[in-house]
This record gives sequence, structure tokens and C-alpha cells, in this order.
Amino acid sequence: MGRGVLPDSHPLNTASARSTALREADVVLLLGAPFNWILHFGSPPKWSPSTKFIQIDVSADELGKNAADPALPIHGDIATVLPQLQAHLSTWRYDPKSSPYTSNLQAAKEKNLAIAAKKAADTTLPMTHSSALPAIKRTLHCLSPPDDGRIVYISKGANTMDISRSIFPPLTLPWAWGWGMPSPLISRTTQSVQRLGKQRLTPLTAVGKSGKKTIVCLEGDSAFGFSAMEVETTARYGMDILIFVINIVGVYHGDADDEETWQELRDATLGPGSSDQGDKKGLRSTSLKFGTRYEDLASIGGGMGLVAGTPKEVEEATRKG
Repeated sequence: MGRGVLPDSHPLNTASARSTALREADVVLLLGAPFNWILHFGSPPKWSPSTKFIQIDVSADELGKNAADPALPIHGDIATVLPQLQAHLSTWRYDPKSSPYTSNLQAAKEKNLAIAAKKAADTTLPMTHSSALPAIKRTLHCLSPPDDGRIVYISKGANTMDISRSIFPPLTLPWAWGWGMPSPLISRTTQSVQRLGKQRLTPLTAVGKSGKKTIVCLEGDSAFGFSAMEVETTARYGMDILIFVINIVGVYHGDADDEETWQELRDATLGPGSSDQGDKKGLRSTSLKFGTRYEDLASIGGGMGLVAGTPKEVEEATRKG
């Protein structure tokens, strides 16, 4: 989605209004990215049927692949093609006020932020991302004011990454990191809410207090599974890292909010005669084990692992971490 072209703090950055940006776009310049699941294969309803795509790719096989049929496919290296486009468009200027597109994006951003603020105030248990992440933010901002720029945030995981980017908005200080913010949020790529399985959120702290910046990792449980053993790496190098694992018991969402229901689904999956279970089809292939104690991994490197089930417990665990 053009990460890095505009600072996260730029008024035309549409991270918190991604759906509106895609759905209402007239023309899309696609640079070296495939029309895969991340871009919804270039098809409606995420994209307007009338959207015109300009696709530039070094691989001819990618041009027009999947549902998108580019109005202008260009086979070439973007490092060569873009300077040529820039030269031809050097005298053209776009006036944001000339189209309702930018005003619609701003309205969508404000609406989404208002929804996020309302969800953050929800005290219903099990917690959601929208109640857990603000608790982390409040506590960290008390311990290390954002203007100090001593924390670098890293987010990973579909929902955790998307929602954290709206809850941890960038700050507008152009001197810091070249990103226009003193506490960068580094993510793999943005608005959905899923319940946390047993309302568990796990902070892990690796040993080591050296360095002038603290790394805070916000990870979904599935995403953490891809790199969990890096906890040993952080301990070995004495890195000052605080890891939060948002446990939703599966990819995108879990199958149950309580352990008893999850166990019934597991029995339907593993037990003999599972085909006779009526409507119970068992666990999805993307489901994860309920109540996994991710925090125990902290001990392999001499770190500290904690479990939190309420916003207050999240704040307390964050302070201890």
C-alpha cells in the first residue's frame, strides 16, 4: 500500500481509511506489487468496477493477473520507468480540493477514529484489541512520553497490526527517523475487531537493559508463532524488548470465547465418529490451542512473562515489563 511514500503523519496518508481509499479510487498506480489477497485480487467489492489500474512490473506474468485488468500495463523495472513518468508529469499538479475523494477520505478517517475511541472505552470481557491496546498505550506513554522518542513500536499479525496502527497514531515531528514521528510504528504492511480467546494478553521481557531505545512488539498469537524462538536471540544479545502477544486463539479470530466450548470443538475434531456431531464441524484449520502460555517462553532467556485478562491487569503487566 505504498508504505514509506508518505510519512504516517502526512494528512494524505490513508492508513486508517484503507477501505474507502480502495473503493473510491479512480486510478491506481501499482508498482511491482502483485494483485494477490493483500490487494483483494483487484476485484469488487473492495475495488470499484470502474477503477483503472496502471500496473508496472518487471515480470510480464504479473501484468493483468487475477481479476484486475490493467488499463495500462507496463513491463519494466520501476527504477527505470518511474523517472520517465516523473519527467512526463513534471508540469502537472494535483489539487486535492478539486475532487471529493480527499474530503471523503478525511471523513472516513475521522469516523473510524471515533469508532476506535468508543471501542477503547468498552469494558466488556473478554477484551478485544480495541480495549487491550489502548491500555498498553496509556501505560507506555506515562512511563515514556511520546515526545522523548525512546520507544520504537513494531506490529505484526493481521488484526493486531491493522488495529495497532490506528491506536498508536504517529506523531508529527519531522526530525525523527525521517518518518515524521519520534516513536515509529513499524509494520509489515488496516480495521477489524476480534475477541481475545481467554482475554489473555501476554507481555514478555527479554533480558538486557542496554541501548537508548526500547523496542515494543505488538504481535498476534499466530504471528508470534512464526518468530517465537527469537526470544532466545533477544536474550543472547541483551536487547531491551517488550513483547505483547494478543491471544485470540487463531488466525484472524478464535473459535470460542471460553475453554469449555473450545474443548467441545476439539473433541468433535479429534474424536471418532466426528461426522455424526450434527452442526459441530470442529475446529477450523487456522484455530490455535486455547490458553497457550506464550509468556512461559520468556523464561528460556531469563526474562519475565506475565498474563493479563483485563485492561487494569494489562496496565499493571506493562509497568512490570
